[in-house]
Amino acid sequence: MSFSRSKGPPLFLTRINQHNAAFLDSVTEPITKYASPATTVPLDLALWHRRRTHHNLPDVKALIERKLVTGMQLDVQTAPDLLCEPCLAGKMHANPFPSTSWRASRLLELVHSDVHAVPYPSFSGYCYWVTFINDYSRYRFVLPIKAKLDVFDAFKQFKAFAENQTERRIKAL
Repeated sequence: MSFSRSKGPPLFLTRINQHNAAFLDSVTEPITKYASPATTVPLDLALWHRRRTHHNLPDVKALIERKLVTGMQLDVQTAPDLLCEPCLAGKMHANPFPSTSWRASRLLELVHSDVHAVPYPSFSGYCYWVTFINDYSRYRFVLPIKAKLDVFDAFKQFKAFAENQTERRIKAL
């Protein structure tokens, strides 16, 4: 696959593998060729915190003090503001779904599903399990899966089993 401007040669070429991951098929130019070393903001801990995708401040300090990153330095020793709005927003939790008193009145009218990661993979290589819970009967169907990509196959297996056993069709998942 190539991407190009309206005129001129392609900007870059990529190849996409079976997992839809794109890989650049060419060499990139070093950033120093295009970057200007001049800056208008002081290099302080708050700037490096933002540039390092809001990584925690003690680790950013360690990167600088141990010289683990080439060119990472402090020009100003000002203490950063302890309230970083993007960090706070990233730590906030979403409100729970509103509860409802509605319940399914028939088998397979509503099926709940969730994917859970296991702390340690099984000897067979299973790293997750997927659950399917019938809202009406509260019957639980649990299948181990090796990757999240296997959820749809697990659903097809559950669907075939449940519809065969109950002679009903799943209405909502």
